[in-house]
Amino acid sequence: MPGKFAAILFLIIASLPVRAQSIISGGTASFKVRGVVLDALDNKPLELATILLKDKGQAVIKTALTDAAGAFNLTVQEKGTYFLTISHTGYEPYSGTIDVKASTGDVIKFTLLRQSQQLRVIEVKKRKPLVQSKGDKLVYNAAADIGNKSGSAANVLRKAPMVTVSADGVVSLRGNSNIKILLNGMPSGILAKNLKEALKMIPASSILSIEVITAPSARYEAEGAAGVINIITKEKIKSTSGTVDISMGNREQSASIGLNMSGAKLDFSVMASGMFEQTQKENELNRASFYKGQPAGSLVQRADSRQRTKGASLEMGMEYRPDSTQKFGTTLSYWHDQWPVRSNLYNDYRDANNPSRYNQSSDQQGRFHYIDLSLNYQKRFKRKKQSLQLLGNLSRSTDRFSYQTDQFTIDGTHFFREVSPNSGRSKDYSFQADYTHPFNKAGNSFIEMGVRWSKNDATSNFAVYNNINNRGSKDLKQDQERSDSMTYFQDVFASYVSTELQTKNNWRFRLGARYEYTRINAAFKGTKPSFGANFSNLVPNLLIAKKVNEAHELKFSYTERIRRPFIWDLNPYIDASDPRNLTMGNPRLRPELTRMLEASHIYSAASGLNLVSSVYFNFNSNSIESLLTVDSNGISRTLPQNIAANKRLGANINAYTQLSDSWTINGGLELYQVWFKSNALQAGNSGFFHAFNINTSYTIPSGYTFELSGDYNNGFITLQGKSTSDYTYRIAVQKEVLQKRASITLSVVNPFQRNFRQRSMATAPAFNQQSTTYHYNRSVAIAFNWRFGKATKSKEKKMPEEQPTRPERRRTDRY
Repeated sequence: MPGKFAAILFLIIASLPVRAQSIISGGTASFKVRGVVLDALDNKPLELATILLKDKGQAVIKTALTDAAGAFNLTVQEKGTYFLTISHTGYEPYSGTIDVKASTGDVIKFTLLRQSQQLRVIEVKKRKPLVQSKGDKLVYNAAADIGNKSGSAANVLRKAPMVTVSADGVVSLRGNSNIKILLNGMPSGILAKNLKEALKMIPASSILSIEVITAPSARYEAEGAAGVINIITKEKIKSTSGTVDISMGNREQSASIGLNMSGAKLDFSVMASGMFEQTQKENELNRASFYKGQPAGSLVQRADSRQRTKGASLEMGMEYRPDSTQKFGTTLSYWHDQWPVRSNLYNDYRDANNPSRYNQSSDQQGRFHYIDLSLNYQKRFKRKKQSLQLLGNLSRSTDRFSYQTDQFTIDGTHFFREVSPNSGRSKDYSFQADYTHPFNKAGNSFIEMGVRWSKNDATSNFAVYNNINNRGSKDLKQDQERSDSMTYFQDVFASYVSTELQTKNNWRFRLGARYEYTRINAAFKGTKPSFGANFSNLVPNLLIAKKVNEAHELKFSYTERIRRPFIWDLNPYIDASDPRNLTMGNPRLRPELTRMLEASHIYSAASGLNLVSSVYFNFNSNSIESLLTVDSNGISRTLPQNIAANKRLGANINAYTQLSDSWTINGGLELYQVWFKSNALQAGNSGFFHAFNINTSYTIPSGYTFELSGDYNNGFITLQGKSTSDYTYRIAVQKEVLQKRASITLSVVNPFQRNFRQRSMATAPAFNQQSTTYHYNRSVAIAFNWRFGKATKSKEKKMPEEQPTRPERRRTDRY
């Protein structure tokens, strides 16, 4: 398989310079048709307007969609007269002739008149692509996917390019689970604190898009070795309006309601949501342990567990615009979640001295309360792109995790109980300031700089009570060696500068650097030694891009990213809910540094086909890996350590096309070879990973839309082993009702299987372990989504920018 991958990767790499040479060298002369489409009333740019260029026989020869600035750029091979049509939802269409005479045309301004000030629903033949390349981001337009009417953000991320979500809910980008997750472009404490549970509380129907950024600029925090994922929720709606989303299913139920009120200068919004999810899985573990190469013991475990997650959230936001250049905003959020897990386990351990055979029941309780207040101020100046932004954030959280484990002999006699409460509190503060200054009137060459400070204060109190010295007794004594209280703080000071330059011949250069200084300290009340560390990172990044023509763009980037250990990585608390398999943190962890090189190609055909492909190589020498060890008693301990170096050589491609007015299809393919090497362990591992996802939808005239989607990966490779494949497939049907203001969606996940089996293997000189898990994830859900009130997207008024020296042109003109 690695040989096949090498051949595929070689072909992709080889095609990049060949494409570039053939594209750049060109050959024949070409003529530009450039323009910008604006709203005739407020002069704002119209994104996703459909542009059709026709020849004298009215045959369509070029098509395009306008970008976020309302701009489009077409190329024709001959001079002459052409017909141009422009259409956009809610606007009167434009059609006219243009006379192409120069090889580089001036930018013509077209203005469209609104059909009505009220929301009108009209048929649009050109659909918004599910996956688009926008600048340095690869964007999955989740709102355009009917399969996202039910479920949570975790389900949406499964469909995003280069992103995989495991059966246990672990999110990875290009195989790396260390990702910086943003919510609407800003850091989110709840997502950083408990990503798996927090994603369950974000309704899929509230998400507008997912932005995947593998080469972030210096403006982004350096945290997140794999890159940045930005979850964008749906835009606020102007005037009094709202949304109601209800989803009912056998495994997930959720409901949310949102209300927006907007005035000339003041906007207010509130959204409340609640959810319930139940998961079930069965597991069988077989482990053989060795001492000096000889068998020392064997462990067989069979377990089943059920988790019932319940959560609720409330968010209130307010925005005030004193004039067209300033904006003040505040958001207050509250989240509550609890996830009790009940499990039963059969344990059979055999060795020469202490065989052990028993049944166990375990009751785990987890819950948190989280409140977050953010304040922001934005100031835009007269020059395009010139802006100042200030952002402050304060959050507090309380966490409780506990377990009670009871063990019984095979004949049912209770002999052991252990109870462990673990409570924590955390306070987070942050402030950042960002300033952007343009070098030219167009605003496409600029410098941006900023500073950021963040502080985390946390406490964790953990204790263990059991009857290990008086088995069978109901009197539990505290285990002093495993009980303690930890206080922890982390300060991060950061500053950055980044410069971006764009030339007249469509070259774009970005060079930036970010400096981050980190202080951490932890102290214990008990006998455990305190620890602290100070470290600094200077993180550079480079981007070179060339827009060759309207169809082709080439990019090359170099990026460095870091991964800092979080408090749960550092906390030495031992989770012994399964006494044969212990997990704990490691207070000696240090940050890891990842470097990445990437080359990519973007192709946008006149037919509507979009292709985004890239090859990349990343590496680090001190990666944080989860290390499993087994002692002489057959007990395993899992803890994170800076124990290995790893390298990845990979490629990915994402494609979208509209086969007809009613039928679209998109998909993505991810390939990489990974190598792990640990000098400390004198061990290593390597393997080939591949994953793909596909989505197709078809709409019939009666208002029904049918969608089929799925994703697959062949399993992840780790330092000590690998897992087998993971896959999900989905079917959805949507019917629009109430004059297209509401919809009813029926969706089914994995309808043809009750569960699926996944295996994982781990090996070392001291053990050989195999685990088989059956995930019960077949589900069916019906969702109702309703939009009420007026529904014009809320956009703050833009201040007038510097006007071009040449007069504005309207409707038709000559190049």
